[in-house]
Amino acid sequence: MTMGAAPRAAETRAPSPAILRAVQILEVLAQRKTPVTASEVARATGLAKSSVSNLLSTLGVAGMARDTGNGWLLGYRVLELGQSALASTDLVSEFRRLTMRLPLLREETVLLAVLDGLDVLYVARHNGNQPIRLGTDIGYRLPAVVTSLGKAMLAALAETDLDARLAGLPRLPRLTPRSYTTLPELRADLAEVRRRGYAIDDQQNTRGVVCLGAAITGYQQPTAVSTTILAQRATAELRAGLAADIKELARQLSGVAGR
Repeated sequence: MTMGAAPRAAETRAPSPAILRAVQILEVLAQRKTPVTASEVARATGLAKSSVSNLLSTLGVAGMARDTGNGWLLGYRVLELGQSALASTDLVSEFRRLTMRLPLLREETVLLAVLDGLDVLYVARHNGNQPIRLGTDIGYRLPAVVTSLGKAMLAALAETDLDARLAGLPRLPRLTPRSYTTLPELRADLAEVRRRGYAIDDQQNTRGVVCLGAAITGYQQPTAVSTTILAQRATAELRAGLAADIKELARQLSGVAGR
């Protein structure tokens, strides 16, 4: 994907275009799980290869990128800065504190995420005390339509916003046989999420895993929490208890936004 007109226009307005180009390079590295060459970064950003090479070298000196010999990956300094940012965020600290106060939820994997386009971006995790730890790493992305977090946030959007986001979806991602294949199926589920007050991912994202998610209100960027359990543990009683806890956690975190 090459850099489009909007990023180029943003570069002309930026007080320091070089910093903006460096951020674009970091975003390319963040999207890849394997080393990326300078040529690949240049194609993805539309920047000159010589400029990309110089910026990658500078990012390497700063610890923001690292040269593996076969290409470039994000540097560990990015993780350090990201963790510092999360630690200074009231929502994340309150997420951790409030999760520990809920009797069932504190024993399970609990996730906090935001909606970025049609992706769920994970920003915090509580591991619980289960022998098998489930959940996704902080900073990871997944399609919103196959996660309880994503469906909770999509259901909470204004109808015009939801329509605009779904209009850009050529087809629904199919991660398991239980993933939706049509938009009417997804929209029917979102209507049920609104009625129920929480979303369910019953092995639509990962086989053998069930997630329950609820939207947090009061933030400019859509935000939600979820809990993740093995399907074999998902009795009706446990699901009901966790649904009550996840809704309560979302309600309490919504109150943080008003402080």
